[in-house]
Amino acid sequence: MRIFIFLLSIICTFSHSQQTAQSLFGQYQTALYQIKIIDLESGNKSSIGSGFQVDKAGNIVTNYHVVSEYIYYPEKFKIVYMDHLGEEGPLKLVDLDVINDLALVRKVNLSDAEEAFPIAPELPSQGSNIYSLGNPHDLGMIVVPGTFNGLKKNSFYQRIHFTGSINPGMSGGPVVNELGQVMGVNVATAGNQIGFLIPLAKVNELIENKDAAPLANDQLKVRIHTQLMVNQQRLFSRLKSQPWKTANLGQASVPAQITEFVSCWGDSNANDTDVLYLSVENRCRLDEQIFLHSGLTTGGVELEFEWLEGKDLSQHRFYSFYTDSITGAGAGNKAGKIDVTNYRCQEDKVTNIHGVTSKTVFCLRAYKDYQQLYDVLFVAATLDHQDKGLISHFTLAGVGRESASAFTQKFMDSIEWQ
Repeated sequence: MRIFIFLLSIICTFSHSQQTAQSLFGQYQTALYQIKIIDLESGNKSSIGSGFQVDKAGNIVTNYHVVSEYIYYPEKFKIVYMDHLGEEGPLKLVDLDVINDLALVRKVNLSDAEEAFPIAPELPSQGSNIYSLGNPHDLGMIVVPGTFNGLKKNSFYQRIHFTGSINPGMSGGPVVNELGQVMGVNVATAGNQIGFLIPLAKVNELIENKDAAPLANDQLKVRIHTQLMVNQQRLFSRLKSQPWKTANLGQASVPAQITEFVSCWGDSNANDTDVLYLSVENRCRLDEQIFLHSGLTTGGVELEFEWLEGKDLSQHRFYSFYTDSITGAGAGNKAGKIDVTNYRCQEDKVTNIHGVTSKTVFCLRAYKDYQQLYDVLFVAATLDHQDKGLISHFTLAGVGRESASAFTQKFMDSIEWQ
C-alpha cells in the first residue's frame, strides 16, 4: 500500500510539472528570445544563447558570456534577438555584470505588444519545483522542470543549485517558480542533472539600471575594469582577514582550508615501492573563475604544497630532482599574449617569522586592457635540509599589487617546521 501511495505521488508530481510547463510555454513564449552574436563580415551567427524580457521598454536579461564577443570586439559583431516566430531585431548593450555573468540588452525597435516576465519577490523554499526556460540551437523554446536546492554551499560567488538539465544554448534564459516569476538565470551545468543558476538578488541589481542609456563602445572595458578591481579587493580582503587553518605535510606545517570556499585535496606516492623518493601533496583551489572571453578567465586562486624526501637518492641527485620540481610550476588561468604581458620574475632568499628559509621566485604579468591588475606566480623551496624539503606554489589571477603582496606575506609566514 505504501509503495502504491509513493508511486501515485510521483505520478501526480510529474503530471503537475507537465501542466505547469505547458502553462509557462503558452504564457511566456513571446517574452523569451534566442540571443545571437552576428559576425558583420560573414553575416552569420558566431554564438548563441537565451534571454528574457523584463519590462515593456524592451530590456532583456542574458548572460555576459553570451555577448562577450561583442563586448571585446564591438566593431566586428552585433547583437540581435530572434523571437518565437523567427523574427529578428537589433539589440543595444545597456549594462553588464562580469562578476556574476549577467548582461542587460535592449530592443532598438519596439512593438505595441511587448510582453515581459514578472520578477519573483523572493526565492522559493528548498525542494520547490522550478522551471528552466531557454531557446537553444534552433529548436525553439523549451521548458525543463527541476528542483530548487538552495544556494550553493561554500561558494564565494552566489549560485543556486538546480537539479535539472541546462542544455547548451539555454545560457541566459530565465528560471521561474510555479507562478512564472523569475527567480534565477541559467548559467552553467556540471552534468548528471546538476545545474547552477544566478540568483534573484543579482538579477535585481542588474535591472536597477534598466533606464540607463546604452553603453558606448569605449565604456565597455572600463565597466569591466571597475568591477574586477572591486571584486579582487573584496576577495583578498576576506582571505587576508580570516585565520588560515594549517595541516601537517611531511615535517612541515602548511596552510590548508584557508577559507570555506577554497577546497583542498591530497595525494602521495607512499604505496609505490619502486620510487626512490617520497612525495606528499596538498592542493587547494578556488573552483570558480570569472569568464572574460573565450581566451581569458580570471579571478582564480590556487595553492600547492609538495613534501619531497629522498629516501634512496644521493644528496646531489635529490638536489637536481628538487630543482626540477621548482621549475615545473605554471600559470593557473587561461590567458593569451593579446591579453597579458610576459611574466617578469624576481628571485630571492627569504626567512619567515618561524625561521623557515626558502629560495623564492615571484612573477607578475600585467593585463593589457586592465591597468593595475596582474596574474601572480609564486614558488618557494625550503633550504633547511639536505635530503628533504617543501615546495610551495601559488597562482593568483586578476589581482592588484597590494593584494598580491599581502597574500604572499601571509602565505610564507603560515609555513613552519613541526
